Amino acid sequence: MPASAGAVSSGALGAPGSALAGGPAPTCPPIPPVAPPVTSLGQPGWWRDRVFAEVFVRSYADSNGDGIGDLPGLTARLDYLNDGDPATTTDLGVTGLWLMPTFPSPSYHGYDVTDYRGVNLDYGSMADMRALVAAAHDRGIAVLLDLPLNHTSSKNPWFVASRGGKAPYADWYVWSDSPQGSNWQRDGKRFFYAAFGADLPDLNLENPAVTAEVTADASFWLTDVGVDGFRLDAAKYLIEDGATLENTPETHAWWKTFRGTIEGASPGALLLGEVWDTPQNSSSYVPDDLDLTFDFALASTEVFGVQSGDGSSVGRALATITPLYRPSSGFAAFLTNHDQDRVASQLNSDASELRVAADLLLTGPGVPFIYYGEEIGMTGRKPDERIRTPMRWDATSPASGFSTHDPWEAMSDDPPTTNVAAESADPGSLLSHYRDLIRLRAAHPALADGAYVPVTSDVSSVVAGLRSSPTETALVLTNVSAGEVTPTLSLAAGPLCGAPQADLVLGSGSAVAPVVSPAGGFAGYRPLAIPARSSAVIVLQP
Repeated sequence: MPASAGAVSSGALGAPGSALAGGPAPTCPPIPPVAPPVTSLGQPGWWRDRVFAEVFVRSYADSNGDGIGDLPGLTARLDYLNDGDPATTTDLGVTGLWLMPTFPSPSYHGYDVTDYRGVNLDYGSMADMRALVAAAHDRGIAVLLDLPLNHTSSKNPWFVASRGGKAPYADWYVWSDSPQGSNWQRDGKRFFYAAFGADLPDLNLENPAVTAEVTADASFWLTDVGVDGFRLDAAKYLIEDGATLENTPETHAWWKTFRGTIEGASPGALLLGEVWDTPQNSSSYVPDDLDLTFDFALASTEVFGVQSGDGSSVGRALATITPLYRPSSGFAAFLTNHDQDRVASQLNSDASELRVAADLLLTGPGVPFIYYGEEIGMTGRKPDERIRTPMRWDATSPASGFSTHDPWEAMSDDPPTTNVAAESADPGSLLSHYRDLIRLRAAHPALADGAYVPVTSDVSSVVAGLRSSPTETALVLTNVSAGEVTPTLSLAAGPLCGAPQADLVLGSGSAVAPVVSPAGGFAGYRPLAIPARSSAVIVLQP
């Protein structure tokens, strides 16, 4: 990535409107010793400074030539994600994995579980899972399993027994003699509730026996297999309250109980909820119910901002959303996931737009999640199978290095050059850009885990914000437009002090530092010109 390390002190400022008014800037307190990042698994908040990859095992790497990805295949590709050597620059650099469901299931996607303590035979064995977790940990990679607790498969033995009225499973699902509204499925003379369709009956989580069983199942993976937490599917749907089907008080209470039990047995386990909803509803689960939730509104706003060149919409979203999760900063950031058209398709595979979208994700607040293949620009539009196609490793036939066999699903409709091997060899590729951004984030505490303070820009295409940690403050500027701009910035009050120097760690050219106001902000600050669809990160050090 282009960068300039030439620091310019505030005494060298000649920018319009940079004169200080109203007295001297606050004196800077002593900088505390630089503490190592919170990376040790099991410590509270270990996830806060990590970058995760979301992986669909079925589509990642096939080790046995049957056209279906598997756990040994993923294990063999871990060095691509992170080889464990901090000096290496050829791996992606992620430090966490979210595996889409790996439990036994009759479907290709796995969200209809038949055994919460098993491994899908398509993917391998329990020994293969243990080997993956151990190999990931050796490389400093945490492992999250995708745990769907709202519902099971209709072929789950629990449901088979429940529909037959067999003890103790008769009331393990939600039954009624007549439908109580939408989402009820007929089964003979009775009806069962299934928010996601007849093949996915909802568990009766108001039954203490059901709660005890699924909690014990979750604990098994944490204590016996050694995974580090869970992505919790459909987290807002657990318990209905009359006509209210989502985000009920009973659902919140259930998660609190679940979390308390899990933390008692496995302190530090990460509970990450899928709450596809408004930021207000998503944030209501954090921090009392869950550690993190995905913020879908921010993700869609960032993609739209890149599409439209409207940075002001992204800035407003960040200013509105980030305070909702304080003080825990408990949200997961992403661009798209396995339920959405891939970001490369939404941005028409425009290389500059994909790069600047990655900038927003990886220099912004929240814990970033990268959907596999996103880093090489893989495309895909619904139906779901087409947004979950096999990973493209190289240009070989028949499956771009994913398998020696025809793949379970046809490869994405991308040119042969969209693959890991080709992009690894190109320092200007999207993959290289992702690698550089992830390393930049890891190297700077302000980016890895810093608080977010919105900054006002007079250029609507610029997303401006300060990221501030106890040891470092960084100004992040992202220009989502197709032309170069030179913004003028203002901040009424902020965390700055003294006469900082400006160290440009991402971007081109050289940057000037602001004159800091008595309130720790600045006015009329013109740090530098920002080229089209690019970012600048300026570390402001006393």
